[in-house]
Amino acid sequence: MKRIRIFASPLQCLPGLRHCLLSRGRQRAARWSFVDRRLSSSTIHDDAPPSPICHEALAQMVQAARSPLKRGRGEGEPSRTRSKYLYRSTLRGWSIHVASAAHLRDRDKGRQCNIDANYLLDLVLEQGGLCAYSGIPMEMLRPNSHWRISIERIDTSQGYLKGNCCLIAAEFNSAVSCKAVPHSGSAQWSKQKVQEVLHARTGQVDLTRLQEGTVAARRGTDRRRTKYTGFRGPDVAGKWRCGCCGIWKNKEQFYIRVASLNGLSHHCKECNWNRKAMWLQTMRGHALTQLCTARNRVANAKHTYSGIFKLELDDILNMLWTQGGRCYYSGVPLRCAVGPADWVWSIERLDNSVTYTKQNCVLIAREFQTPDYSRNTAKNPVFGTAQWSRRKASHIWGPYCHHTEAFGCAGLA
Repeated sequence: MKRIRIFASPLQCLPGLRHCLLSRGRQRAARWSFVDRRLSSSTIHDDAPPSPICHEALAQMVQAARSPLKRGRGEGEPSRTRSKYLYRSTLRGWSIHVASAAHLRDRDKGRQCNIDANYLLDLVLEQGGLCAYSGIPMEMLRPNSHWRISIERIDTSQGYLKGNCCLIAAEFNSAVSCKAVPHSGSAQWSKQKVQEVLHARTGQVDLTRLQEGTVAARRGTDRRRTKYTGFRGPDVAGKWRCGCCGIWKNKEQFYIRVASLNGLSHHCKECNWNRKAMWLQTMRGHALTQLCTARNRVANAKHTYSGIFKLELDDILNMLWTQGGRCYYSGVPLRCAVGPADWVWSIERLDNSVTYTKQNCVLIAREFQTPDYSRNTAKNPVFGTAQWSRRKASHIWGPYCHHTEAFGCAGLA
């Protein structure tokens, strides 16, 4: 009698996710290889999550991964590069590679690391091959693919330690600043944040305030900062007066400014930081910072992008208004912030092989900005990337239509 195993995802009730993921428990005894296995594979152009794997089949894969393999090359064997790629296309090769990379990364960062390949295989079996945050099946045997299995540090202030790691789809492995202030938020995903997207995308955006903000951002603000003029110092104690707060402070509390008559900045370091932080929270300050980051990324890129960089402040503000102040992929309302926070907007290129242009760029929440190491640098076949799209977001949270006056209902890209 054939048995049916039902995999229940934490998000099984969410629209767009399969409510019942079925897999037949009776499996033929087979050699698990990159070519033979089809349970978790998808076509090159299919960005839907792979099919789940039943517990018995997953246990066989993990057991096979724990057994040593002969990697010696014989006559007729593939090249070293191809052999390495095929090895990393196995669960054993993936676990050894990830564990080694984690040790090297923590050593360079001065952090502790105590995980190994066996621990990663234990996590695979413990999580049932599902993403710890979203509950979707992960692609475990094909590098450069959609929903590729990835390791995540739950607490980014610590290293890759047992109990501090989980396995997630690479789409949820966003870049996170380690300087995050407690309770300030961050771009890091969690199981709770994945579930919050459905609620967050229903939040209303004040279009009147958004329009006023874009107009003010184009106009700019008064950059005059000096409140206190006249004698600045030094006084008898050798202190200087800050032109902003008016407090007399030591010379070390001012930045050096060659253009100034006294060689010091007009404002103390604390006032400079506070004013910059306030400016970065404005729409204009945030947009200009993002634009500067984009220019620097293109200038310092190791490879050239097709096209000519053509993106200005007005283009970014037009995107923000056209999108109704929402993330292009998910529909979550965007915000400006000086540091780590939730749903802060950033510039995204739809085609990573093309430079920054208004036709190739949209605004998204930083949570959806994942690195793409395959499109331009991969030496092996590419089946997909960790980059998000509207279609990928619909697989997790269901399709979203932007019901605003500024941004009409659009089809999934």
